[in-house]
Formats: sequence, C-alpha cells, structure tokens
Amino acid sequence: MLKGLDCFIPYVNEELTGSIVSQFKKERLVNNIFLLASGAVKTSISDVQIIETDGMVSSLFINALAENVKSKYFFIYIKNQQLTLGYNMVNRFYSVAESIDPAILYSDRYVIKDGETQGAPVTDCFYGSVRDDFDFGSLILVRSDTLFEYLKECHDDNWKYSAWYAFHLYALRNKRRHSLFHLREYLYTEEEIDLRKSGEKQFDYVDPRNRDVQIEKEKAFTVHLKRIGAYIEPHSVTYIDPHRNEFDNEASVIIPVRNRVRTIDDAIRSALSQKTTFKYNVIVIDNYSNDGTSEVIEKIVAEDERCVHLIPKRKDLGIGGCWNLAVNDNRCGRFAVQLDSDDLYSSPNTLQMIVDKFYSENCAMVIGSYRMCDFQLKTLPPGIIDHKEWTDDNGRNNALRINGLGAPRAFFTPLIRKIGVPNTSYGEDYALGLAFSRKYHIGRIFEDIYLCRRWEGNSDAALSPEKINQNNCYKDMLRTIEIIERQNLNDYWNREVSASEVHGFFFEQLQHWDNARQHYDELKNVCTKVLSQNDMSVAVQYNPARMVSTGAKIDNDTIANRPCFLCDINRPDVQFDLPMLKKYHLLVNPFPILPIHFTIALRYHYPQRIAVSYLDMMNIVLNLDNLMVFYNGPLCGASAPDHAHFQAGTRGIVPLERDYESKYRQLSSRLYPITDEEFIEASCLGIITDDEGIFSLRGYACPAFIVVSRSPEVNYFLFNKIYNVLPCLDGEAEPKMNIIAFTNDSKNTDSKILTSIIIPRCKHRPDCYYAPGPDNCLVSPGSLDMGGLIITPRKADFDKMTVEEATSIISECGISSETEMEIIKLLKAPKL
Repeated sequence: MLKGLDCFIPYVNEELTGSIVSQFKKERLVNNIFLLASGAVKTSISDVQIIETDGMVSSLFINALAENVKSKYFFIYIKNQQLTLGYNMVNRFYSVAESIDPAILYSDRYVIKDGETQGAPVTDCFYGSVRDDFDFGSLILVRSDTLFEYLKECHDDNWKYSAWYAFHLYALRNKRRHSLFHLREYLYTEEEIDLRKSGEKQFDYVDPRNRDVQIEKEKAFTVHLKRIGAYIEPHSVTYIDPHRNEFDNEASVIIPVRNRVRTIDDAIRSALSQKTTFKYNVIVIDNYSNDGTSEVIEKIVAEDERCVHLIPKRKDLGIGGCWNLAVNDNRCGRFAVQLDSDDLYSSPNTLQMIVDKFYSENCAMVIGSYRMCDFQLKTLPPGIIDHKEWTDDNGRNNALRINGLGAPRAFFTPLIRKIGVPNTSYGEDYALGLAFSRKYHIGRIFEDIYLCRRWEGNSDAALSPEKINQNNCYKDMLRTIEIIERQNLNDYWNREVSASEVHGFFFEQLQHWDNARQHYDELKNVCTKVLSQNDMSVAVQYNPARMVSTGAKIDNDTIANRPCFLCDINRPDVQFDLPMLKKYHLLVNPFPILPIHFTIALRYHYPQRIAVSYLDMMNIVLNLDNLMVFYNGPLCGASAPDHAHFQAGTRGIVPLERDYESKYRQLSSRLYPITDEEFIEASCLGIITDDEGIFSLRGYACPAFIVVSRSPEVNYFLFNKIYNVLPCLDGEAEPKMNIIAFTNDSKNTDSKILTSIIIPRCKHRPDCYYAPGPDNCLVSPGSLDMGGLIITPRKADFDKMTVEEATSIISECGISSETEMEIIKLLKAPKL
C-alpha cells in the first residue's frame, strides 16, 4: 500500500464537488481522489476517478472501496453538502493515525445552521456504541487494512442498507488498541441541512418508511452479537410466576415529579380514572418541587385516599432514585406502572390491559405503545410509536441497537426491587429494559394506550449538541455494561462443569447456607431401618424435614397461587447454582433425603415433561456419573410439577439402585430388539452390543422397564419406544412414571453403561395416605420411595412400617402385572 491516503467523495454537482476536490488536491498526503456516483457521469473535474455505486450503505459499495483504494488510509465523506477543510486537517488526521493505528479515526466539526457557525462535537466510541445512528461526523479516516480484514471475515454478508453499519460493528470488535478513536478537535466545517429539533429527530428509527432498513440493520447487529458472544437465545427467556407474596394493591402507578404544576393534576387524575377489576393506588414521588406542584398533589390526596404523596428524605435523587423509593415502599402493588408527570393514559382501560398482560404471558415487564401529541392532544409526527421492531425471537437482542423500548413501562415489583433502578434522570428506563430483557420475558402491547405530550416544557424537546452527546454517551455506556453482562452470562452457561467441581460446590454451598447445612446435619442422625422379605429388601427413613414435600398440594389452583421455588427470582439469595448442559441450574436441595442431594432445574419456567427432557437427563447422568439421577413425574412425587427438573444424589442407598448389579440385572428379561428394522435404526445412533436394549424388571415389588445403552441417543431412542405405549389418562400431561438412572462400568469396553429404570405408575398416592384414624400413613411416593427407600415425615408412621406395608405401597402405586403384559405386547407388536 502507498503511504499517504486516498479520498472518496460523493459526486453531487460540478460546483459543490469541484470545491471539495480542489481542497484535497492541495494536500501533499493525498494520493488519489475518487468520486462516488450513482450512475454514469461526465465531469470536468480533473485528476479524479469515477466509481459507480448504488449508494454508500451496501455491500457493493464496500467492495468498490476495497477494489480501488491504493493507500494505507482513506478519507470518506458521507454527506452531499458543502465541506470546508480546517487548517492542517489532513496532516493532523494522518499523523494521529500513524501514532495510534486506529481502524476508524473521526473528529469534531463545525456546522453552519441558518448562516451561523456552531460547534458540533461528537462522542467517544465505547465497546457498546452499537447504535446504527452513531455520529462519527461526516468525514472519516479509515485504515485500509481494516476494510480488507472486514471483507475477509464477512465475505458472505450481502447488505443492501447496512454494510457501513456492519463495518462500524466490525471495527468495534477489531483487535487494535484504539479501534475507533475520537480526535477531540474541530477539524472541518459543513452545512447542516436537517434543521429539526432533537425531539423531532429521535424517532426516525421507528418511522414505518424506514422499516426495511431497520430490519436489515437488526440482522447485521444480530450477526455482531453472535460473533462477540453476547447473543441471547430466544428459548433461554425466563417466564416469571406473577403470584408471589401478598400485596395490598395489585398495581401502583408510579409518577416521579419535580416542578410540573402545569401538568401534574392531569397526570394523576388520568391514573385515578382507570377502571379495573382490582385494587390499585397512585404513588407520586415529589422531588422537592417549589412551583406549586406539591400543593396540587396534596389537594388530590385529600380527595382520594388511593393517591400517595411521597417526599424523599434525601435531595440527591434522580428519576431512577425516585422509582426505587416508590417500588420499595410497602404500599407499592404487585406491578409498578410508569406514568410521566406530563403525560396521560389514553384510555381508562390502560391499567387493566397492562395487568392482564402480566398474567396472560407470565411477563416480568410489560411495554405499551404511545401516541405523540401536543398539549391539546392533537397528534404530532410520527404519530403512534409502537416499536413493532420488537419480536419475541429477537427483541431482547435488538434492544441494544435502538434508543428505547417504548412506553408505558410496567414491572413485576419483586423483580424491579431486586434489580434496582439507576439513580439518574435520563436513560434509567432504558437500563431497566436491557436488564429485564437479558433474562426475562417482556410482554408487548401494540395498541395506543398512552399519550406522550410534546410541549415547550419537555426536558428533551430541544437539546443542545452537548446534551445530546451526554445522553448518547450514557446510553452507550449502558450498552457496554449490558453487552459484557450478556457475554458473562453466555460464558457461564457454556462452560463445562466436572464431577469434582460439583462435589466441591456442594460443600461450599453448605458453608454459606445455614438453613440447608442444618438440614444435612440433621439427616446424619435420622432413623433408617432396613426391612427384608425373601430376596427383596426395602429401607424406611424417618425424615421430618420432608413434611413440606410429602404434604405438598399440587392441584392446579395451589400451583397457580404460589411462587415457583425453582425459578431464580424466587430462590433465596444464598442459594448458589452451577450450570449444566447450558440450560439447567444445579442446586443443592435444602430438604435432603440423601447425604448429597441436588435439584437440577431448567433455567426457565416450563412444566415438568419427560418426553422433551429425557435426552438431557441421560447427558446429566454421564456428567454426574458418581451420582444417581432421578425424575418424578407431575403426579408421581414432583412437588414442583410446574417447573421442569431432575434430582441427583448419593448412590448405594436406594435399594433398587444399590442392588441392581448384584440382583436385578441378572433377573431382568430382555424385550428388545423388537424388529430388525428398529434395531438397525438404534444402531445408527451408536454401537449396539448384546447387553444393551429394553428389559423388564423381575423380582421387585412392582413392574418396571430398564433401558441399557452406551450412548444417550440410543437410550433416548429406546425410551421413546416405552413412552409411546405407556397408558396415559385423558387430561394428564404424560404417562405417570418415575425414573432412576445411573452409570455402570462396562466389562468389555472403556465406555460407561447408561442404565435407566422406568417405573410406570397407576396412582399418585396410596390409599393409606387418605385413610382416617390409625390406618393413615403419610407416605407420598416419589422415585426414591418407588426405588425402595420409603420416606416417612412422621415418627408414628416410621415405627409401624413393616416390610409388607412398604412393598404394598410400592405395588399399589406401580402398575399391575396385567398392565405390564399389555405394555409388553404393544412393544412387541409388529409395526404396520
């Protein structure tokens, strides 16, 4: 490459373009000047080369730059207006570039507005400066090598509108020390042709006319997030359970205010006029108003007890600090709903719609749509702001690119209390939206439910360039923090966890969780007795701490009206977790049955279903091969049937697992292969040997089926054969079953043998659970009980338990021999 630089200038007309070219020709560092034309042009401008392009934003344009640039650096001018180079500008740009080796170098400039020259500073570029409207100014110096590197990495990208934006994103992830460098000097002057106020420009990105451009820029940005490891997968979103704790009010409208005497009465009365099926209040945080606002609020409080007037004790609160004060007040409702002090709800049904959305979609946050209007409520351009760029698939990722998520905003109060609001008066709502969208489901209302009034008193109606930069800089800082948070989150979920790390995690957790440690200490002293009959033995454990689980109500109403204790928002702060398979939390079970006892919960709220999670279970068994992993079906011992989970614990204690190798493996009867075709199908998933397949359990208190394989995929294939023929009653989500799984060493190979014992069930609890008087026995069998370890939370039940009663409970809850034979017939039936 040549030393010095090339220049790329858009061709507008002979006079304007010629004026710009003549300035660059005088600079000794300039090697070549290229004119960018939208078609064939004839020009009298000498010593220039014409490049026909389709605009300055497409991949064709970027390729054209790369094909023609001949120097180490190049200038590109991105506007079609007059440009005046400042004193020594070219030399200054070049010398700084040679010193710091940036990918992109840009500077402040002057602009001429209505004949007056004004300073137009730009901002520093953060790692999170990913807005597609980031202002580099109109004259930018680019290192040519960076452009070539971009094309090498992104050669498959084909952008119609987003190539320059994609290059900007590439420069952000470039390895150079100062990839995008802001030279804080006013080095050139240009004419400003967009004379709109800041409040009119800020919604350009939601203009429907720009929709195609925005969709493509979203795609370019999504590519960037994936390349830097900050992309959040759609399926990883957490749906919260909105039923949590008791609240006197279902909702609270939150109105921070300072010196809005002209608008506060309208705002409060708009909130108080809402028609709802629930109780709500309006919390107004009066941040030391001195213009009569406080008196207006007090007048309304005297008229309506639903209005709460809060005055902070400290004087350093911004809007965010006022929000924290309100949501942490014990009068705050279950849902905290935003209303700015100069805005209105557009309908008396707004609050009802928002609360209904929380319950219908299990949202952590709800965002509505609003209409821009003047003080007389006449619609202003661009009209309704609905942020339809939000999608359930990618909204949480695209939120990092745009400047806002919409209004009104509403939050699940326990979660906003936990996350907290930044104590600022700008961008605090955006920070919350990013934090919520990182993990939780956000519900959208695309109807116009809010009126955003634009008037001369609005704080963002007409901002100075310096204030605009300050605001943009703050949001770019928020984006930087959020991107790093998301990278850390993905790194956490993507890491591999070893069995030794799990072991250490267990003991570390007990050091920090007093309540759990106490229960494990108590478990060391629980009474256990072994009962034998013929060749079979069962164990009975007296464990009073299990009363919570044994007596748990799992009917639909109870489940719907209690917080899910496996969702991360509802877990104790002291309860740690480890990631498993990128989508499960490994948690120490605080109410143990086994000396080491874990719960392995799905990271998002989803019902207990084995059909979609069995393969995960087998992979977990391999990861935790020193433990036994077990599954309780929704009506088979699961005290959290609304949240998918497994459990794992110490081996050698549950009789069925303990005695499997020495007794039950030899007694098992092989049922598979069923057909040669299916055997071949299973073989494609892994090498099938003689000791693999489906077996029926013999010599135990109830029938069961055993799946043996050397790979999770084969095990899953064989399990599905059983699952598809198990009886399932109408209205039940899946066939009743418990599963106990573990690994064994292979005698012939180095691979582990995966053993999964599927215990079909015919009922949830035995008759003795409901029996009156002395016949009552509070045993609610889960996997461990069905595996021969009967848990009794009452001492009386423990004392009277006999081997006959224990085996009778297992037999009663399991399937009959007749049902077992019907299942076997279906397994062996020829496939048509």
